[in-house]
Amino acid sequence: MMPAAAARRHGDRTSALSALSLRSVLDRLALAIFIFRGERLVYMNTTATRLVDRLRNTHRIELLVMLHDHLAELRERSQHIDASISLTAHDNEPFVVHLFELEGSRGDVAVSVREIGTDVLAFGAGYRLSRREIQVVELVLRGHRNSEIASTLGVAPATIKKHLSRIFDKVGVTSRAQLTSKLA
Repeated sequence: MMPAAAARRHGDRTSALSALSLRSVLDRLALAIFIFRGERLVYMNTTATRLVDRLRNTHRIELLVMLHDHLAELRERSQHIDASISLTAHDNEPFVVHLFELEGSRGDVAVSVREIGTDVLAFGAGYRLSRREIQVVELVLRGHRNSEIASTLGVAPATIKKHLSRIFDKVGVTSRAQLTSKLA
């Protein structure tokens, strides 16, 4: 049997190893992860760093400021934070943001940010959508109307209606909102 002091030291090493292992896993995820302690950002993985840089350089969007504002608003409204929100960039690039408190922490909040568009190809393959149907889905996700989609793809609006009808049948939805929700 291990003495209490040795068990504590072993437990400390195990916790440290677990923290290092966890950080290694988080750094390899394709999902952007941020961790806030109170008002302060204490961690963001490699994917999050790339996303922050891309949004800043491409769209002049300060994602960290947006996340901080949403976090402050959620804290004002309730004691417990567990929420999903949708954000869009200037070009209607959709993101799903999930915020939740980490158990056993001092109010630390983890935030994941997922770009919906990155899932469109996998989504299309899963529902056997054609290349053109995937293009239509992507434009629907970006908030475009049928006439805008038709103009972008160089087809008639009636053609877009037909594509949407086939997409809805394949995916098992009846509206754009349900389609977007299925991807989120």
